[in-house]
Formats: sequence, structure tokens, C-alpha cells
Amino acid sequence: MIAPRNFLVILIATLSVSVVILLNSNYENEDFDNFTFDAVYLKDSNSVLITFDDTNQKSSFAILEILGMEKTFHEEFTISDSNFSKLVPIDNIPKYGWKTTPVTLEITYDESVVYMKTEIHEEDQISPTVIFGKND
Repeated sequence: MIAPRNFLVILIATLSVSVVILLNSNYENEDFDNFTFDAVYLKDSNSVLITFDDTNQKSSFAILEILGMEKTFHEEFTISDSNFSKLVPIDNIPKYGWKTTPVTLEITYDESVVYMKTEIHEEDQISPTVIFGKND
């Protein structure tokens, strides 16, 4: 049995750690709200339309990759107006589905680097979650 005093200490410590985690995760999410990043498979043209937009207008350079294909797509380019669209032809649909073909984006953003990863999806599907990371 836990003594009342020990129980109180454990409860306060647990609540404190939970609050810190919640506050930090909310802060991180706010950092990336200005970005949209998507990769849609266009069946008619057998290609992937990759779009990016930064509503803060602070993005200047990009490194875009589509992994998991026979030959990895890799392109580095300057971004104008903090957005772009790229149409990338695909030789064939991945045998094990789009989850095996991640799309990664590295953006130079206002003196730091932001990393993004998403999955290609069909036109009639909801966009997958984008995973973000940042290097100051």
C-alpha cells in the first residue's frame, strides 16, 4: 500500500510531467500550422502531384525526395513565393502500396531547416498525416 504522502508526491510529479508534455506538443504543432504538404497519385497521367505551401512566406529552398521507388526521385531547387507544385512521373505503382513510398521534403525556413514526411495517396482519399521535424 502506498502511503498518502508518497501518493501525493507521485500524483503531483505525474501531473507536472503531463502538463510539460502537453505544453511542448502544442507549441510544436503551432510551429508547423503554416505549412501544407501533400502528394497525390494522378491515375490518368500515372504521376504524383506534390504540393507545398508556406503561408508565412519564409521558405526559400527545398530538397524533395520520393523514396522506395526503383530509382529514388531527388530534386533540389529554390522556392519562389514560398510554394511549389511538382508533377513527378511514376514508372509503376509500388507492389506493396503507397505506404512503402514516402515523400520527404527538407525546407530552408527563416534561418532553420524544417523536415517533412508524408505518404502518396489516391485522389479520392484523405491526405495522410504529415510528420514534421526542425533543426535550428
